[in-house]
Amino acid sequence: MLHKLRQKLFTRVLELWVKPDVLPANPDQLIAKNVPVVYVLEVGGVADRAALDIAAKRFALKTPGAELIYGSLKQGSCVEILRPRRSMIFHRRPRVVSGGLSRIVQTSVDTDAGEVQIMPVAVYWGRAPDKELSLWKLWFSENWQFAGRIRKFFITLLHGRHTLVSFSEPLSLETLKSSGQSAPILTRKLARVLRVHFRQRRIASLGPDQSHRRMLVDHVLADPSVRTAVKLDADSGSLPKSQRKAHRYANEIAADLSYPAVRILYRLLTRLWNELYDGVELEGIHRLKRVSDGRELVYVPCHRSHVDYLLLSYILYVQGYSLPHIAAGINLNLPVVGSLLRRGGAFFLRRSFSGKPLYAAVFNAYLKELVQRGHALEYFVEGGRSRTGRLLPPKGGMLAMTVHAYLTNPQTPVVFIPVYFGYERLLEGRAFTSELAGGKKQRESIFGLLKSIKTLREDYGKVYVSIGNPIELDALLDTHHPGWRTEPVADQRPDWFKPVVDNLGNSIMCHINQAASVTPMSILATALLSTPRGCISQSELIRQLEIFQKLLAQTHAGTLVVVPHIDAEKLISHGQHLRFIEPVEDELGVIIQIRAGQTAPLTYFKNNILHLLTLPALVAASFSNQRVQHRDDIDHLLALSYPIVQSELFVPTDLDADTIDQSLQSLRNAGLLKCDGEHWIRAQAGSSEAVSLLRLAQVVSPALERDYLCACILIKLNQQSIRSDELAAQCKRCADRLARIYGRDSNELFDKHLHNSFIDSLHNNGYIECSENVITVKPALLNMESEARVLIPDSSRHAIIATTTSMASIDVNHS
Repeated sequence: MLHKLRQKLFTRVLELWVKPDVLPANPDQLIAKNVPVVYVLEVGGVADRAALDIAAKRFALKTPGAELIYGSLKQGSCVEILRPRRSMIFHRRPRVVSGGLSRIVQTSVDTDAGEVQIMPVAVYWGRAPDKELSLWKLWFSENWQFAGRIRKFFITLLHGRHTLVSFSEPLSLETLKSSGQSAPILTRKLARVLRVHFRQRRIASLGPDQSHRRMLVDHVLADPSVRTAVKLDADSGSLPKSQRKAHRYANEIAADLSYPAVRILYRLLTRLWNELYDGVELEGIHRLKRVSDGRELVYVPCHRSHVDYLLLSYILYVQGYSLPHIAAGINLNLPVVGSLLRRGGAFFLRRSFSGKPLYAAVFNAYLKELVQRGHALEYFVEGGRSRTGRLLPPKGGMLAMTVHAYLTNPQTPVVFIPVYFGYERLLEGRAFTSELAGGKKQRESIFGLLKSIKTLREDYGKVYVSIGNPIELDALLDTHHPGWRTEPVADQRPDWFKPVVDNLGNSIMCHINQAASVTPMSILATALLSTPRGCISQSELIRQLEIFQKLLAQTHAGTLVVVPHIDAEKLISHGQHLRFIEPVEDELGVIIQIRAGQTAPLTYFKNNILHLLTLPALVAASFSNQRVQHRDDIDHLLALSYPIVQSELFVPTDLDADTIDQSLQSLRNAGLLKCDGEHWIRAQAGSSEAVSLLRLAQVVSPALERDYLCACILIKLNQQSIRSDELAAQCKRCADRLARIYGRDSNELFDKHLHNSFIDSLHNNGYIECSENVITVKPALLNMESEARVLIPDSSRHAIIATTTSMASIDVNHS
């Protein structure tokens, strides 16, 4: 009785100070009504009980001090402690499990009292982000060592307002009893399940138990592969020198994750986000929650900006997840900045391992240590930031090393977490604009960083972050090579390894795009860039914005794609505020036009959602030269063009009748097409509906024209062969000529990555043969060109044919 009175008094006092964050947002939904509930805390203490009491009252849950009535058992409290602290004076060995849980299990077995919910509750003091830059507070914060009473007093005092109370799904005692074991065995089993659960929750919230960085480096240097590489390196010199080199490599690579530093970074980043952005819209966090416990998480976001990795770590920290170790290019290891990033979890790697077998061995061993210790990882499979707004082809280096590290010791299942980032304005926008205009790629430097600080006062709109469907590595391995569990993988990678990594890379890219969050700015960019000169009347622009929003929402209904509701007039004002567009008045009214120098940034944002409009845009393109199309003809044109175009967009290739129907019905609902039995009809030329359909076709026109340009050059060869580099050079020359004569954008007509993707698509679909960088044209390509050319407007098609014909005649004369 005295103990309960003391706890109640202490709770009343703490309620004035302690304001815990609670996960999940609605813990009351986890508990079944009219079923007894027992809260289980990992470690005892009046402070943890008080925090639980405060959280329970907030959500009208049963309080820990309430009496537990379960069958014939009555206890004065419904909270139990899994690991009681040792006495300060008499260090008696603690019990395996609390007496209360033992009595509950015994009652359940003896009297068959029915179900009881055993709910684990974790309390982390100082785990919620701090609001003060106080080294004193940072010292007394949550870590893997359980605090004693004196330390706990200071932790409670300093972090009362920065505490996390995490409720978990209740354990079912009836399910546990189904094994038919005796009460003592069931009690020990329950204790083991709870210990594993609390350890997994602690890993998910704080990360794995952090060993000292020096110890981690020692483990890396002791790896057999590193020792072998050191000996081989020493053949051309001295062994001590090679050992020092390996040690230098390990220290150059290794992160030094520090939660005190993380809390300081949190404070700085909170201020940065408030200065830069109007808010961060987060979608899909529930998909992460489903797989976070008991798995090795590898975050694989798209790479739009340097803000990506800072923002993702910030979100994970706020949401109560451990911070990942982040692979960063060595170019970011700048003075001061590199050290801060390293303490935030960054580990650094060189752009190329070529010619450095010792460095490769050290890096592989370091990554293997991270994977096998259960540390969350994060890296960008694109390799670098996208300068165009499209996803870049995946690079398999880090993926291959991660898969190989897992296969050498497959203990904790690996799950890849795709993450989509969408911005309304990029922090690096000016540099990207310069690069897209042909300027040299700018390298990161401390001076460039200081120079960019002045841009922090500008407005960058909102950021949209969406977590896609996780990809389980075990399931992927089972699909490609069912016997992988019984075949140990050593240093030599098996033949089936590369196809697995290639498939994993493409799957990650597709999952990222499938979880896209459409930004209002990307809709505005798409609408403006579908006009001939980036200029349109305000009333027409409002109509086009509404059509694109409606098409996106209906075409992707029931998917992970997030399409916002927009107010077209407010969006136009927002575009003016971000200085992308400007209004101009003439005698007929207000015209909205793209500001000088802003076409490239808007193209970037249009490309962010290009994959979402590709199918309806291809349907629209099929009406470029004809007003009426039979449904079979539409299906045939899509079957020809969609597999080719999709290769650069990372969307599924399966194009079934239902998917096409959904796009056609969306166009019909938008008033752009009409249906007459098996025939589809566009509006009369010159009508607003016909103009809108033409503008929709413009979304995919650059891709069609770029691919058609390459196909025309190949067809001019008349089934002869050409080297792949020479083909790329000819495409580039023709793109430049079209840009000069016809005012086209040469960057849209030739891009190295997209060109290579198109060649791969032609090869995979049987239109060409590729052998040792030599391309041979097949007759099927000519047939495909003659049928698919109707997707391209006559004026564009004639310009491309004229340019490629001129180049062919020049090549003949030179020869």
